[in-house]
Amino acid sequence: MKKLLIFVSILVVFCVYSVFGFEMKLRKMATVEGRQAVIGERYDGAVITSEKELEGYIISAYEVNKEHGYAIFMPEGEGKYDLRTYSGSPREKSRLIAGTFDIGENSYEIYVCGDERVEYLEVTIRDTYTGELLQQEEISLEDSCIAVLKRDPVVWAWQTDITGYDAEGNAYELI
Repeated sequence: MKKLLIFVSILVVFCVYSVFGFEMKLRKMATVEGRQAVIGERYDGAVITSEKELEGYIISAYEVNKEHGYAIFMPEGEGKYDLRTYSGSPREKSRLIAGTFDIGENSYEIYVCGDERVEYLEVTIRDTYTGELLQQEEISLEDSCIAVLKRDPVVWAWQTDITGYDAEGNAYELI
């Protein structure tokens, strides 16, 4: 009976410690430093260079070893965040990182630019099957290296063409 009581006590302590530790980790991700530490666990030396909020989610652009990427943190309640996804392996900074992300019924295109010359993006989205132009947007990168475009209407198959432009209007192939 004593062994069972000791075992149950250890199990309870372990569970409380685990829940408390997880709770603290979620609260830690509410700060830039905390999010950077989480990204750094995967990519040693990663530094957050820019962030953008999207429907309560936080998109963090980071640099590591002359490459870049992004991570998305989702809200988990009052002052808590959890890591939702990464952009994949970091890419060279001269390349644009593009990805899609859904929040509820909304679909977004996310673009993270590592090249400081790029001032804005011209984005064209076409239906892959019909070739119909669905959306054409010009997105400024003046306040951040992160651009977000709400995709409307949502289609199953689409093709996105992206061109970056500097302040003088010079075009850059980014993908």
